[in-house]
Amino acid sequence: MNIGDIVGQLMKDGLSPATQGRLQSAMGQNGLGGLGGSGGLGDVLSSVLGGGSGSGGAGASGGLGDVLGSIGNILSADSGVGGMSRGQVGGLGAIAGALLGGGGSSVKGALGGSAMAVLGTLAISALQNWQQQAQSGSGSAPAQGLSEPEVRQMTAPQTAELCLRGMIEAVKSDGEISRDEVERIVGKLEEGGITPEERKFVTEHMHAPSDVRGLIAAIPNREVGAQVYAAALMAITVDTPAERAFLGDLARGSGLDGATVARLHAMLGAPSPAA
Repeated sequence: MNIGDIVGQLMKDGLSPATQGRLQSAMGQNGLGGLGGSGGLGDVLSSVLGGGSGSGGAGASGGLGDVLGSIGNILSADSGVGGMSRGQVGGLGAIAGALLGGGGSSVKGALGGSAMAVLGTLAISALQNWQQQAQSGSGSAPAQGLSEPEVRQMTAPQTAELCLRGMIEAVKSDGEISRDEVERIVGKLEEGGITPEERKFVTEHMHAPSDVRGLIAAIPNREVGAQVYAAALMAITVDTPAERAFLGDLARGSGLDGATVARLHAMLGAPSPAA
């Protein structure tokens, strides 16, 4: 069972009307697309992926598509990155095309790995504030990257499961998910090719009682916490007190400071957490 594929499919199909807009913002100039220059997206990905993509590979001037395409080629190399398999990392270019341009079952596999790469890149960019540095021209990103164990943790199946749980808990924050809504979401996943085992896994989690405390207790560190927060933020509109309270609890429980949370909201085009 590949939980990353499920996360990617939910990002592609949307858990709420806001999801597609969140993804477009993440890939746009206020998100990862604004990190294409020196000290920007390439350096962020270099850290997330253990130094496998240098700023020279991502610093192309042909626009977001070229930047993502170059990174996608690097991430899709047979050798993998940092000793990880291609399936663990996927291609950021592939998910950009799949999520923003349609796609389908042909991108399954790249979808899951790339979904986690996107969430990991958002998390590290927000935690280390590289986007602001790149846009202000204040210098390149910090040289210190993530260790290989940290990279593996951010792309691990356990982290994908936490991101999935975060998305589901976010949707539950306004109350139980109706049976009709569960069937709609699962039906979309089936169109993307999920297995009966994956269907059972998602359905059981959606019908289970909300357990925000359990989710928070399972988050091992701030890096994974920022990934889970970004995934949850993609799943909801954030237009009710209950949704805002859930996000506040998740941020505090994950050890995310206000500035990091604000940057994630800005990169994903979500309402300010203080609103």
